[in-house]
Amino acid sequence: MSILEFALKSRARAPGEPGRPQKVVGEPEASPPTPSGHLAAAMQFLAQRRSSAGRHERNEESRGPATPTSPAVQPPDYERDELDEESPSPCGPANPLISYSSSLSYPDCRSDGYTLITDADGVAHVAAAIEDWGGPVGLDTETTGLDPRTDRVRLIQLAFGADVFLIDLFAFPDPSAELTGLFEALAGVEVVGHNLRFDLQFLAPLGFVPGRAFCTMLASQVLHAGGRNADNGRLKHTLQAVAKRELDRELDKGSQSSDWSGDLTPDQLRYATADAAVLVPLADALRGKLKAESLTATFDLEVRALPGVAWAAPVTLDRDRWLSLAAAAEAERDRLAEEMDRLAPNPGTLTATRNWNAVGDVAGAFAAVGVKVAGTDDDALAAIDHPLAGLLRAYRSAAKRAGTYGKKWLRKHAPGGTVAPSWHQLGAESGRMSCSDPNLQQIPRTTDYRRCFVARSGHVLVKADYSQVELRIAARIAGEEVMILAYRSQQDLHTRTAAMILDKEMGEVTKADRQLAKAINFGLLFGMGWKSLRTYAAANYAVTLTDAQAREYREAFFRAYPGLAKWHREVEKEVKAVGRGRTNRFRNTFTRGGRRRTLSAVKTTAAGKEYPNVTEALNTPVQGTGADGLKAAIALLWERRVRCPGAVPVLFCHDEIVVEVPQDQAEQAADWLKRCMVDGMAPLIDPVPVEVDVTVGKTWGGD
Repeated sequence: MSILEFALKSRARAPGEPGRPQKVVGEPEASPPTPSGHLAAAMQFLAQRRSSAGRHERNEESRGPATPTSPAVQPPDYERDELDEESPSPCGPANPLISYSSSLSYPDCRSDGYTLITDADGVAHVAAAIEDWGGPVGLDTETTGLDPRTDRVRLIQLAFGADVFLIDLFAFPDPSAELTGLFEALAGVEVVGHNLRFDLQFLAPLGFVPGRAFCTMLASQVLHAGGRNADNGRLKHTLQAVAKRELDRELDKGSQSSDWSGDLTPDQLRYATADAAVLVPLADALRGKLKAESLTATFDLEVRALPGVAWAAPVTLDRDRWLSLAAAAEAERDRLAEEMDRLAPNPGTLTATRNWNAVGDVAGAFAAVGVKVAGTDDDALAAIDHPLAGLLRAYRSAAKRAGTYGKKWLRKHAPGGTVAPSWHQLGAESGRMSCSDPNLQQIPRTTDYRRCFVARSGHVLVKADYSQVELRIAARIAGEEVMILAYRSQQDLHTRTAAMILDKEMGEVTKADRQLAKAINFGLLFGMGWKSLRTYAAANYAVTLTDAQAREYREAFFRAYPGLAKWHREVEKEVKAVGRGRTNRFRNTFTRGGRRRTLSAVKTTAAGKEYPNVTEALNTPVQGTGADGLKAAIALLWERRVRCPGAVPVLFCHDEIVVEVPQDQAEQAADWLKRCMVDGMAPLIDPVPVEVDVTVGKTWGGD
């Protein structure tokens, strides 16, 4: 089940429906009101609570850690029927409606800068104060771990005005029941968080559906994409780093990895308070800088996509099929090693075998068969016309599948039969998403591996993939009229390219011709030279070219597409001009959506020789525009989720989105997904048409 599924079922409403504010990202904020009405009443209530609880006169900075009244405990079970009703409220008079765990002890309820809330009345008055406040509210959480499927929220921190409220969820037998009013109030204001996806994933099962949001981590990543520090290292975007960079404020993160499942210490409460208190000032600083750099629209897009990314559910894995593939890969690896040993035996061992993972043994094997090699990487092997090279490439592929994607992978990432990766919304400086723990974007793209990812019983997977999207984007950026006309005429561009470079009619183009054209289209799109084209075609498309053919096809390609050739020349000229500078050797690139990335104009080889960074200058605007379109599609899926209420995304893989849906909603989901993807990309590349291929099946492989 999706970690947002509970919240969506119980609380989602159509945009504009009464009772749910319309989500408007980037809407100007009204000035925070002065305390009145509910806010004044809430402040009075909380002031009384502080007084009744009493306060130590000494400064908390000089106080030692609280002496625990009991050993640290594991998180209480939210499904447990009741807690110890004899336990008094740890903060003020006992609330007859709420019982508390006798195993938890607390420091003062009210300390410098925070109020600790442990009963229903306190939560209700904080909710009323937020409704009357109306301005941005800093939102943070402290959890017992990093996995929203198995770990729990300990604290919800809310910062607005001059106060920070810490709500201890361990004080409630059923936190979701007590948080309904608070979540309604938060849905009506802008919530400000850092790495807000993490908080949304933990709060969704409790019933929270966000309204407007501001993520300071996304804001920093958008503002400083490509930025470098004094040592030329990438800028960090942790809360500690961003607060220091933007506000010159130091945050002590010493309690971040502490045990949040037992008694809360003063250090932990101070830590939680500081993290929440910095959020709204940090958002104000970043908001101004985004506006000054004309990056507000890019940030707004990221924030629109944020709840859609957090919405992603785990995907089911067919463990038996995965184990079968792992066993087959191991057998293939061993068979290929034996075959290579027969082809190039090692006279230095009794068994005549070699370690085919060792560079020295590999070089010796090629020397034994009379082949000189400049290197043993995959591109170098692809250019060698000898059976040993092909066998070694196949061996390495099998060894990687047996090792990286073998039995250990299964035990680590799918022990319970589902895979729940972390999706990083701005995982690359170009704006593209990335994935980790595990990285499903790097799973072998072959159908047999994708068939291991399956729909739950009674469900199907709907897969939608942008067709040739980078070629379409490049055609729009370059103003390449021949390409644009081909797409507008619904011609297959690979067939068109083959016909032009081979001087054939389109009807005469063979399957092999089209495969050649694919290698040329994708290989030359970002400025590859003829030598690299020859290697690329062999390594990725099993297309063998002579040097003369590689030169000839490259020249023919740019004759066929003069707009693309002009774009390449102009970018190369600009990059070289910037690279000749002595001081600032960086230049900004922009996507069709206005996303900015700062790039070095020069790169350096392993030997220390500089060369112009043309390839990144060409591919960043293309890949970044693709990311803009995909993020817009994810945002639309979230905003239009009521049109397909049973669907939930499970995979975001480069230019592809996969959703899981009940089988009887498959057709509806296919239309919904395709429409969102088209509408997300179309404004960026018009008049180039967007094409989305959709398949429905029980597996990611489409069957």
